Amino acid sequence: MSLPRLDLSTLSHNATQWPLPGKALLGCALAGVVLWVGDGLVMGPSREQLKAAEVREVALRQVLEQKAGVASSLEDRARQVQLMQDTVSGLLRQLPGVSDVLGLLDDIARLAATNDLVVEDVTVLDAEAGSLYVAEPLQLGIFGAYHNLAAFVSALGGLSRIVTVQDVALRRDGSMLRLDLLVKAYRSSSPHARPGLPVAPQERFVYAAASLRDPFQSAVSPSDYLPGRRAPAPDLTRARGVLEGLAVDRFEMVGTLSRGRQTFALLRAASKVHRLAVGDYLGPNHGRVTAITSGHVELAELFPDEQGAWLERSRTLLLNVNS
Repeated sequence: MSLPRLDLSTLSHNATQWPLPGKALLGCALAGVVLWVGDGLVMGPSREQLKAAEVREVALRQVLEQKAGVASSLEDRARQVQLMQDTVSGLLRQLPGVSDVLGLLDDIARLAATNDLVVEDVTVLDAEAGSLYVAEPLQLGIFGAYHNLAAFVSALGGLSRIVTVQDVALRRDGSMLRLDLLVKAYRSSSPHARPGLPVAPQERFVYAAASLRDPFQSAVSPSDYLPGRRAPAPDLTRARGVLEGLAVDRFEMVGTLSRGRQTFALLRAASKVHRLAVGDYLGPNHGRVTAITSGHVELAELFPDEQGAWLERSRTLLLNVNS
């Protein structure tokens, strides 16, 4: 059985004889086919191009917002750059035009003597040339007590010159501590530089922990527990005196002074002589003077034990007959 052939000419000829609803239906069908074919062949590529353009528009808007933010902060950035340039120029003007290593050595010797330190090694190293300055390093080896060494390093920052401290190493050497450090002074690299201006005063760190225990010493030596006796806890809210900020080992008895029936002990520390009476405090361990004789001073110091209780230990400072 064969299907009948579709004769378009006959169909179109007969369509003229169709009733009006049929003609309208056929027109709508033909219009739908034309729109479908046009959308696929013509509008499809244009729609893809529109989507790509919308994506590029979003990206360009983001870039525009970023550029607008940079442009709005351009003046602030320019002021920051100018401020940095002024700061660098001021620092460069403070650099001397010639080497002043001898002056730095004099300052180091003065600070060491002030803090009861011994400068054992001084090595002048080769200068390090930079684009704007020349660094002149010194390798130092210094002996002394912990708090004195800390005060020395702190004082280096207060010199009237630009100095930096690097490669700090601290170790015990016998009964003392040895501090090795690299100190760098700076001068201008310009051959036409003028003498440096005074260094502008800045807020600097000042070592103020001399009243605390030397971290290289044990908190309480074993002998403190042997004959030690229980004692009331000290008044931790009491204002500490000046002499309580120094270790007792730094004091030596150099004599006595009598006024009527009262006798005072004369103790020397850091080239200064201090007068103490019975009941006065000395040292960081709540030491209190309990007796004064012509040949020694007796102290009672307080130490905490492992259980949190306090033990009292006696300590004696003998008269230095060679003072």
